[in-house]
Amino acid sequence: MDAQKEALQRIISTLANKNDEIQNFVDTLNHTLKGVQENSSNILSDLDEEFDSLYSILDEVKESMINSIKQEQARKSQELQTQLSQCNNALENSEELLEFATRSLDIKEPEEFSKAARQIKDRVTMASAFRLSLKPKVSDNMTHLMVDFSQERQMLQTLKFLPVPKAPEIDIVDCLVADNSVTVAWRMPEEDNKIDHYILEYRKTNFDGLPRVKDERCWEIIDNIKGLEYTLSGLKFDSKYMNFRVRACNKAVAGEYSDPVTLETKALNFNLDNSSSHLNLKVEDACVEWDPTGGKGQDSKVKGKENKGSVHVTSLKKHTRSGTPSPKRTSVGSRPPAVRGSRDRFTGESYTVLGDTAIESGQHYWEVKAQKDCKSYSVGVAYKTLGKFDQLGKTNTSWCIHVNNWLQNTFAAKHNNKVKALDVTVPEKIGVFCDFDGGQLSFYDADSKQLLYSFKTKFTQPVLPGFMVWCGGLALSTGMQVPSAVRTLQKSENGMTGSASSLNNVTQKQVCLPIQKDENNWVTYETQPSEYHRLMSKISKNVILALFTLASSAFLLFQLYYYKHYLSAKNGAGLSKSKGSRIGFDSTQWRAVKKFIMLTSSQNVPVFLIDPLILELISKNFEQVKNTSSASKCKFFCVQRDFTTFALQYHQWKNEEGWFPVAESMGFQCLKTENKDPRLDGIDSLSGTEIPLHCICKWATHAIHLVVFHGRSGSYLWHGHLRLKGHIDRKFVPFRKLQFGRYPGAFDRPELQQVTIDGLEVLIPKDPTHFLEEIPHSRFIECRYKEARTFFQQYLDDNTGEAVTFQKSAKELLQLAAKILNKLGVKFWLSSGTCLGWYRQCSIIPYSKDVDLGVFIQDYKYDIILAFQEAGLPLKHKFGKVEDSLELSFQGKDGVKLDIFFFYEETDYMWNGGTQAKTGKKFKYLFPKFTLCWTEFVDMKVHVPCETTEYIEANYGKSWRIPIKTWDWKSSPPNVRPNGIWPISEWDEVIQLY
Repeated sequence: MDAQKEALQRIISTLANKNDEIQNFVDTLNHTLKGVQENSSNILSDLDEEFDSLYSILDEVKESMINSIKQEQARKSQELQTQLSQCNNALENSEELLEFATRSLDIKEPEEFSKAARQIKDRVTMASAFRLSLKPKVSDNMTHLMVDFSQERQMLQTLKFLPVPKAPEIDIVDCLVADNSVTVAWRMPEEDNKIDHYILEYRKTNFDGLPRVKDERCWEIIDNIKGLEYTLSGLKFDSKYMNFRVRACNKAVAGEYSDPVTLETKALNFNLDNSSSHLNLKVEDACVEWDPTGGKGQDSKVKGKENKGSVHVTSLKKHTRSGTPSPKRTSVGSRPPAVRGSRDRFTGESYTVLGDTAIESGQHYWEVKAQKDCKSYSVGVAYKTLGKFDQLGKTNTSWCIHVNNWLQNTFAAKHNNKVKALDVTVPEKIGVFCDFDGGQLSFYDADSKQLLYSFKTKFTQPVLPGFMVWCGGLALSTGMQVPSAVRTLQKSENGMTGSASSLNNVTQKQVCLPIQKDENNWVTYETQPSEYHRLMSKISKNVILALFTLASSAFLLFQLYYYKHYLSAKNGAGLSKSKGSRIGFDSTQWRAVKKFIMLTSSQNVPVFLIDPLILELISKNFEQVKNTSSASKCKFFCVQRDFTTFALQYHQWKNEEGWFPVAESMGFQCLKTENKDPRLDGIDSLSGTEIPLHCICKWATHAIHLVVFHGRSGSYLWHGHLRLKGHIDRKFVPFRKLQFGRYPGAFDRPELQQVTIDGLEVLIPKDPTHFLEEIPHSRFIECRYKEARTFFQQYLDDNTGEAVTFQKSAKELLQLAAKILNKLGVKFWLSSGTCLGWYRQCSIIPYSKDVDLGVFIQDYKYDIILAFQEAGLPLKHKFGKVEDSLELSFQGKDGVKLDIFFFYEETDYMWNGGTQAKTGKKFKYLFPKFTLCWTEFVDMKVHVPCETTEYIEANYGKSWRIPIKTWDWKSSPPNVRPNGIWPISEWDEVIQLY
């Protein structure tokens, strides 16, 4: 009977698994069917666009050829007409001379006949008929302009769909997971020279095997990968696995995805256990902060319940601390997890909090960062039996390193009430390595991986990460693999570090005497609570409470001012009160705009109009619009279009969440898109923070596109890319027709004015023409913050006084140069080493010693030199001339110079010149053609080449990521070419040194 039940149970389990597998496959089929329908529609649209492009090109080529034929006809006709006129004149003169000669034959007098004969001879000698070429200057042949399009017709007849790239194959053997980075490698099943780039997609999961359609996170996308591998760095491994898939793309289409692979990303993840932390600690998942006001009124409850395992309740951001452990938390190892909810809360002088996950086996690593003003803290591990009065390092069940910044600065390792001073600098972030099976606990500088101290012992119980903090706070980073550098150091350091195990047999001396040292340089401390700690605790509580009260009052006053300011009618858009008979005001467009303005006015959201079509109409009739308060005919908002575009500055959107329910109640269907704030991309703890970028509200058949502008440090406005996530309905509106959002954009902060348009009061840019001119050139690209952080992890930043001084002076010089050139109306961009510093490390290269800018030669103005000299930047040298290889260099303060290179455009490339002063040799630096985009650098909005990678690689080669301090401008750049020698006669003009 039992055997049959067991067999039946296995059958049931097998059927359930198979059902789950089939259901997963059904979901996949439905998902694929929906994709076929959407993609077919998109492909048809793309095909129409491509054929329209071909028709347009053929029309242009035909028009060009017709013009060539007409020009050749006109040229030949002119030549023949001229020659014909000359021949007619010569013929007329020759006939006259012939008639004269014939009459002369009848002269009888010899003397007169001789005179006539001489005249005839002289006239014949000078006659144009004898000097005229009787060969046509041009022929009537026009065959050189004939065409034969038979080959082209054959090519057109062979037009077919661009072959879809085959799915790549991920090479699991070459994939690598190490140091919280994942390198994914792949190959194509067969060579395909049409491939332009690859797209890598990844997502985190807790399921092994094939990815699932449901209950999974969204795929993250890495686009425009040129090689056959890619490394994702700086990851937090907070899931057991990661799925990866790759697709190849040619110029027109992306191929199928590769078979997905699943890589294990196992790491220790834990939070802080707020159920047993000291009442004076404010605990969240991954941070703890000293709270002197914590636990007020609880002291009486603590007494009498200390040995009953009770849990005391304290408020933290309106959430209740609970003694029940999280059901998702498990111990690390093969044994069952330990129950944490029953232990007592730390009290007394033990300002301690433990991790909520026990370590029972294996090697693990985490990092801790203290607040800059933290007075005292400890980091280590402890057995779960650590008493509620016990402090880290003062018992034989805990090990830690302790930092004290109060009264005197100390840095020490502590165990069993023994202290050993550490003669190293306290790092900004501490890395903790725990090898449970090997009995080793090591502490490292998390940035440089320098070993600070190691304990060697034998763990007899599971250990918990432990933390103590007083007057400050700690931030915790988990989900990290053991770094390769730490693994390497562990192999070399085993047996060479200080050992705590030998101290276990030493009798502990607890004395109320001054500090004593033993022969191992360890120090014994008294275990009684310190009186000055109690006193300082009371003082700190009162001081911090007073500061909190003052800050709250100031914030309340600020809110009242802000509330009053933005309720002012002059700052919002309202509805005009004009009445009367009006034409065209029943259109869907006008009614949708009217409702939207009513919505924004009621919510005190100061939106302003940025619709290009309407602003263009306004700019043509600007004086009329400014001086008109009412309208009898709808001229602007009633123009046929799919969207009307408005914008707002995000810091003025006070009631963002409450805004959407009101919009829905007014009949709008709204879609809000958010994405990660790119400025936080290099900060682990904030890189996932999302900000609103675009909002589309549809009423009837018309939609309002609301672009959310964010103020940036360069005193300009930025909007993000409108990315449609997987769950968004692509047919909600015709997204391809949107004027904003195809890419991030940057605009000067416009001054606004309120006008009445079609009877509606709206805010518009005070200079609509300038705003319209900005739109086609507004594309913005971010500094690569993640890559910059990786760079500084590999190559430490130069913080010497000389480097800091140079970077400060270079920043000031760049800002001054930008001010001068902008005032002159000269467009410029970051070039050479300055561009490399922005792209590689988001900062000025400390050893570059100059600032480099690029300017198109057509933008050169003859008063540039005078403008820089008047600003206090004398000319250092001038090489070349406007027609060839012009280069200017100005001297800034502290020895920093500014180089301006002027770029010349050829048919298929661009170049700037260089001149060697002592020899007159000329050099040419070739670059692929590029356009300009905005970026932010040293708190400024500046231009950089949009095709930055190609620009950098042209100048510095494929190895531009590696810093090179020795650089010869005449031979090191891979794009340099000899360009002849300046004639000595021109040296005074083209080589000017000052």
